[in-house]
Amino acid sequence: MMKILFITSSYKGIYDYFEEWIVSELRKNHEVEFFHFKDGLSNLQLLTRKFNPEVALTLVGFKLPIQMVHWLKKQEVKTAVWFTEDPYFMDRTQLLSKYFDYVFTIDSAALEYYKNNGHLHAYQLPLAAEPHVFKPKVVETKYKSDICLVGFPYPDRVQFIQFLLQNTVYNIKVVGNWSNRLFRFRSNPKLMIHEGWVPPTVVADFYNGAKIVLNTLRPFNLKQNQNKLGIVGKSINNRTFDAAACGSFQLIQYKEDLQHYFIENEEIVSFKNNQELCQKIDYFLKSEVERQRIADNARKRVLREHTFEKRLEKMLELIKDSTK
Repeated sequence: MMKILFITSSYKGIYDYFEEWIVSELRKNHEVEFFHFKDGLSNLQLLTRKFNPEVALTLVGFKLPIQMVHWLKKQEVKTAVWFTEDPYFMDRTQLLSKYFDYVFTIDSAALEYYKNNGHLHAYQLPLAAEPHVFKPKVVETKYKSDICLVGFPYPDRVQFIQFLLQNTVYNIKVVGNWSNRLFRFRSNPKLMIHEGWVPPTVVADFYNGAKIVLNTLRPFNLKQNQNKLGIVGKSINNRTFDAAACGSFQLIQYKEDLQHYFIENEEIVSFKNNQELCQKIDYFLKSEVERQRIADNARKRVLREHTFEKRLEKMLELIKDSTK
């Protein structure tokens, strides 16, 4: 059992859920105190002296005052940050990484950068699925689709959806802030837009209702990114694990690291270009038995290896091992 101080990132939306899942998972086997840095350094000092944590963990770390990290290190509390947006904000994380004893990154290309720049305790640790939320279930008709894409309408994603609308006969459901980006397709009978951000339980409904979950990945060179280093991400996103945990069939844009998490064509299927995407959609929409077999295999793999429980075990193991 460890004493862990969890400091909120103070980001909203999905981060509220990540943090709730992480804290409740940690509390199963460890003593955990939750702290909001807006309560100030003096409250952190009081809590630390009373609780005496071994490890202080935060996600992202962008809003956490560095003086708090310095103070914790002076008290010999091990400081750890989980960079869950790598490599898209490497301009910030490359500087921030130097202040923490332990750096956990979701991306292997980012990991190479931290290691090459001398960080002694940098590790790759992807996000994961919360199987109490992402699980197979029967859903209402309004959640059903041939193809479903949940997420922010990055230009590449918009192009994929436009291409599919123009070149296939299937009905497509997009979930997120899509109305403006797909304005000229608004009267297309094959397109359904569920506008706005939805919580994870509802995302799980859309995944369960889809014959194919389309998963495309954020571009490394998006103008909104802060990645002047031009580090090209190699890793998959947390949606990969979420959709798989639902027992949903998934077509994912190819990434080098995919092979480390799933067996291609046994647990997941990837595509590299529009032509391949179309071919595989055609094939798998006709091959229900094979589609379901692959989806079932993916769910088994996630439950075995890619849950928050497994990730946090790994994180704490790495911290413990490095101090022996």
